[in-house]
Amino acid sequence: MKPRFWICVILLALLASCAHGGGKPPLTFNAAVPEGWKQIATDDTMMFMTKDGGYKQFVLIRERPLAEPFQFTNKRLQPGMLPEAAAQIIANEILADSNIHNFSVTENIPARIAGNSGFKLAFVYTDADGYIFKTLYYGFIKGDTFYNIRYGASEEEYFQKDLKTFEEVFKSFNLVAAK
Repeated sequence: MKPRFWICVILLALLASCAHGGGKPPLTFNAAVPEGWKQIATDDTMMFMTKDGGYKQFVLIRERPLAEPFQFTNKRLQPGMLPEAAAQIIANEILADSNIHNFSVTENIPARIAGNSGFKLAFVYTDADGYIFKTLYYGFIKGDTFYNIRYGASEEEYFQKDLKTFEEVFKSFNLVAAK
């Protein structure tokens, strides 16, 4: 795809979010949707994309206010929290979800995300339908917002096949000025 195409897509998305009014707030980040992948519309402050369907592989990018408690642990991230502490809250939240089984963290390391200090979690779990997902989860706190970029695939074949594509999405992720 030509860079000009992506500039047009981003500008159209920004215009649509401004014109929507009263609905979902505009995202304060953007990322390129890979060729052959589709972005699924949501009512939340997130970007969800997949190539072959969410049970094959997906990329989920989300922003959330730090004041918003998590669903399963009722914990909150705090401004200035160390990435290691934030990673632990995320791991505990996932572990507390009754739809997640056999949760196992395989990596928990510091990471740079769009120039910000954060963390990278790698983990495996089984969902309520019995699908086994291998996942990379990056997160960081900026101001009063938590950002995360998550790549998951249900089979090793899909995970490896689309890992380079996810890495390109990850590299394209950046923050934009809030309106």
